[in-house]
Amino acid sequence: MIPILLIIFSCTSVVAGPAYPTATDETRQVIIEKAQESIESTFDPEEYRFTLSARWIPGSLLKAQPEHVRSVKLQGTVEQYTNFEVLYLNGNTIEQVQIQLKVEAEQKLPVPNRRMMSGQTIKPGDLSWRWVPVRMGREKPVRNMEELEGKTLRRTVNPGQPIHHSEISTPFLVEAGEDVDLIFTEFGIQIILTCEARQNGAIDEEIQIYCKETRNKYLGTVKGPGEALWQKTH
Repeated sequence: MIPILLIIFSCTSVVAGPAYPTATDETRQVIIEKAQESIESTFDPEEYRFTLSARWIPGSLLKAQPEHVRSVKLQGTVEQYTNFEVLYLNGNTIEQVQIQLKVEAEQKLPVPNRRMMSGQTIKPGDLSWRWVPVRMGREKPVRNMEELEGKTLRRTVNPGQPIHHSEISTPFLVEAGEDVDLIFTEFGIQIILTCEARQNGAIDEEIQIYCKETRNKYLGTVKGPGEALWQKTH
């Protein structure tokens, strides 16, 4: 009979204890808190709020004790990835290093309550104030409700979506194909010709005009509903 050797492996179960923050974690948190203070001192907290997270911090800095981090200052402008200057105590020496943090920003803005189509005029009841995620360093959205009221949308905007200056225009006072009074003023004499607008125009915009009576083309500046001031004859 062939003896059979039984080998029994004993397994020791190791139960992990609770995770405690390390000095590195605490140092990172102190850096982020000081960076947050630096940003918030630059912006109005009633209009902006920020969430910061580490993107790149040198290992030598993370090895420092939290209480050795002396200051964290914003460098340049706030963007999605923003640079900060850190001063910290390394032995008996104050060291200076640069770090980079990811910055997520929200801004309190006037935004539409409902979907609004291109060509619609914005009325006071169409807007409300909300906290909206924004990308710092990009084109800034319109921040004052008064700047939006009465303006015409150049594209469709969804509820809660910020509106940029390039997406609005002043309502047209003169529309292409409609009659426009072309006003000539010279030496105290005023002459008014009824002509045809060849372009849409808002207040103080220049438009092309054709007059059947004189068979001439003119350049005029819109001064009111259906009115333009003569600038030159083509």
